Amino acid sequence: MVAVIVLVLAVVGWIWLQQRSKDKDSAAASSCAGGAVTLNVTVDPDIVAPVKTAAERYNQTKPIVRDHCAQVAVNPQPSAAMIAAFTSTNPWDPSLGAQPALWIPDSSRSIELMRVPGLIGGTPAPVAVSPIALAVPDQLRQAMETAQVHWADLARLQQGSLSDIGLTAWGGLKLAMPGGDSALAVAAAVGSGVSGTDPLDENAVRSGQVISAVSLLAANAPSVKDTQTALADLATADPSAPVHAVPATEHQIRARNGLSAFRPSENGPVADFPAAQITGAWVDQTQNSVAGLFADFLRAPEQSKLFTDNGFGAAPPNTATVAAKAVLTQLQQILTHPVLGVSSTVLLDASSSMSTLDGATTRLANAGVAVQSTMGVMPPEFGLGVWEYAKSLDGQNPYKILTPTAPLTDAQRTAITQSLSTVTADASKTDRTYPTIEAAYRNAVSNYAKARSNTILLITDGPEDDSPVTGDQLLADIAAAGDPAHPVRVDVIVIGGPGTQTLQTLAQRTGGTYTKVASSNDLAFGTAVSKALTTP
Repeated sequence: MVAVIVLVLAVVGWIWLQQRSKDKDSAAASSCAGGAVTLNVTVDPDIVAPVKTAAERYNQTKPIVRDHCAQVAVNPQPSAAMIAAFTSTNPWDPSLGAQPALWIPDSSRSIELMRVPGLIGGTPAPVAVSPIALAVPDQLRQAMETAQVHWADLARLQQGSLSDIGLTAWGGLKLAMPGGDSALAVAAAVGSGVSGTDPLDENAVRSGQVISAVSLLAANAPSVKDTQTALADLATADPSAPVHAVPATEHQIRARNGLSAFRPSENGPVADFPAAQITGAWVDQTQNSVAGLFADFLRAPEQSKLFTDNGFGAAPPNTATVAAKAVLTQLQQILTHPVLGVSSTVLLDASSSMSTLDGATTRLANAGVAVQSTMGVMPPEFGLGVWEYAKSLDGQNPYKILTPTAPLTDAQRTAITQSLSTVTADASKTDRTYPTIEAAYRNAVSNYAKARSNTILLITDGPEDDSPVTGDQLLADIAAAGDPAHPVRVDVIVIGGPGTQTLQTLAQRTGGTYTKVASSNDLAFGTAVSKALTTP
């Protein structure tokens, strides 16, 4: 009996101690032994309303995380401004509010653009979605849907006429391209459409067809302040209106009476509002935990209804597949500085080795034929000029300007044809390639053709440079002569010769190509010339 009584007392005492411990823990937790913690959430203004409501709900649950009473504070800021702040080396701009531990931008494209190593934890998952479309008058929507217009068709319609789709009184498409995610997404969709590469990659975005298509969108776009202003000003079914279409999310378009959303039938871009946990030095472990919990809270079914009630789609299961940062940055560059063609100066090596026979004619003659053949397919807005060089062709100069670089009018084409027909190889075995490149480069910078890719194409079978200019000096002189606002690309084609590391480095540093071919009498040589003279 005594043993039983002792055992019962021991069990009762153990239960009492356990309960007392739980009560102490509960009391400690309820009193927030660790103090208060605030989760600063910066969110794109387009989705701020449902996120704020969700934050109020979350705060009402009086959440306790790691012995801290947690609160969520929501701060709306444009995604573009946040990208600039995150990627800047300057101190944080206080006008953007507190540095966030959770950032919800407009799309996964913005996540890519702000990508700084170690600043984002894990893979941001979306909290809602809205397809990106073109805001248009309904008459235009009907015509585009009937004609089954694709993303790839937009550049053609922007440059041409809407009579192609039955709107004879409208003229060309007036598609505004205001800065921001929606315009960038449309540019990427157009690039994917013309290249067949989805998502767009670095090779495709640098191709002539993509650069040309996106440039046509940007160069012919009506000037507007921003997306919201353009949407407000977009007229209904008026062919003479300054703007016919504006890229926007379907959520933004539905908020505007009188506008319809046109979205080509193929896969198109979306705004997927990913929640990114920031792991900067200003975020402690507790804030990081709260950020994860609140992101999960936003994706719960109860909060999902907040987004759908506000005109968004429910969060997709996966983050949208988007182009890499380098591709998006290149698209932004094209949109800001459209390239409508090429303005190129051809430097023809005329030293004696270029008289070597390649097939039935000489290397120099083959080079002239390749340039003239390519000129035949270059549009009038492209520019072309021809220099020849050897050792001393024009007094003390190793080069002679046969035809100054200018747009390809009929007169310019005739002049270049005549120049190419008169080029003959010099008696000198050596040449002065490096001083010629320097002179041509300075000339291209001084006479820069706006809205064009300004390039130099060097065609040589050497070089056999005997000038005082060394390879290192050439690279240093070109760097000093360069102007970031007036970039000049140097392409090099070496025919059967050794080439030099200097020329290869020069081409690489200026964004050009370096091509070695065995002969001037084959397809590879003609292709290299055509690519250099026609690729923006």
